[in-house]
Amino acid sequence: MGVEIHFVKEGEVISKDSSSHLKFVHGIKVLMAKNYSDNLSEETRKGQTEKAEQGIYPSYAPLGYLNVERDGEKVIEPDPERAFKFRQLFEWCETGRYSLSDLVKKAADAGLTFRKTGARISKSTIACILRNPIYCGDFIWNGKLCHGKHSPIVPRELWLKVQDVLARREKPRPKRRHFAFTGLVKCGHCGRSMTAEIKKDKYIYYHCTGCGMACRKPYVREEELSRLLGETLKAIRIDEDVLEWLVEALRASHADEKAHRDQMIASLRRSYDRIKNRLDQMYVDKLDGKISEGFFESKKTEWAAEQNKILANLEAHQNANVNYLEKGVEILELAHKAHSLYLAQIPHEQRRILDCVLSNCTFSEGQITTTYRKPFDSLAVTNAAYQKEKAISPQKDDLLDIWLPSLDDVRTACLAAA
Repeated sequence: MGVEIHFVKEGEVISKDSSSHLKFVHGIKVLMAKNYSDNLSEETRKGQTEKAEQGIYPSYAPLGYLNVERDGEKVIEPDPERAFKFRQLFEWCETGRYSLSDLVKKAADAGLTFRKTGARISKSTIACILRNPIYCGDFIWNGKLCHGKHSPIVPRELWLKVQDVLARREKPRPKRRHFAFTGLVKCGHCGRSMTAEIKKDKYIYYHCTGCGMACRKPYVREEELSRLLGETLKAIRIDEDVLEWLVEALRASHADEKAHRDQMIASLRRSYDRIKNRLDQMYVDKLDGKISEGFFESKKTEWAAEQNKILANLEAHQNANVNYLEKGVEILELAHKAHSLYLAQIPHEQRRILDCVLSNCTFSEGQITTTYRKPFDSLAVTNAAYQKEKAISPQKDDLLDIWLPSLDDVRTACLAAA
């Protein structure tokens, strides 16, 4: 470039007129400096890889975490002032009711911003956050999944549910209009689904879609269909005294279930520690040259996958100890209040209650025939028997024993939900 360079410290001048010897020495110095820089970069990468293998995130903390020094070691920890807001972000996404644009607005309203600039978090950053496994305790380094030692901001189960929601959105199916009860009710004559249409821009009618079939194509107004569906919920309504008895019985069974789960948790922890000890010993064997690098990486990947499965099961059992009783009470209270809650809601909210209780409905001759989901099917049958016996002998001492089979079904549903 025709530039003359003066090196003050060395007392040298490099230009196009410099001697070949001076240029040669200068070239050697440049190569030595380049080698020093490359070696420094290589050692840094080695150190980062080693930290990652130990479960320590070796880089700048992502949003929601902070870089801190603990016991002389640089690690990441959840930001005490902002971590719960990032958990909220995952919870909002898990509902499936918010698009990425909606989540950007909700994040801004919640005060989530970039650390340095204070700027609003963009849509692409929100998408990266929701996809990043670091928030559930894992992280990816050099293309490999590592199980981190840092505290997760969101439970693994919640993170997996968010991934399912995001996967379903990759190929959205646009709908011009969504009616509350489509897909829930079938025609009682031909078995085809009932669809809806608007008349005079305000009246919604449901009718059979039996195209090309000899069907009478029954139709019904949305208000009447809503009323008929609501009537089906009366069958599962539990009396107040029965509800109290069932909740107490469920609490008593929870103690036995918790003891069993505690045993499972202890067993899973022993399995996890056993694999961890194997990995530690195998790493020492690799350093001593007893095993090859390829064998080490192969077994490490295999055992790390096994550890992840154990962690998922461990977290599920830990959550189940809490969720078991909560789910049972929710099921019983929903059965007790379903009809009154239904009447207080708009059609789209009514559909959410129906989806929890009913699985199949058919409409024919102005009547609705329903199939209840478990355990509401058992509750409906038992409730009918209970009300019949109560009408005959209201003072019967063992009247509540009628509910024992249904309580077993509720317990089974609790275990599945937990």
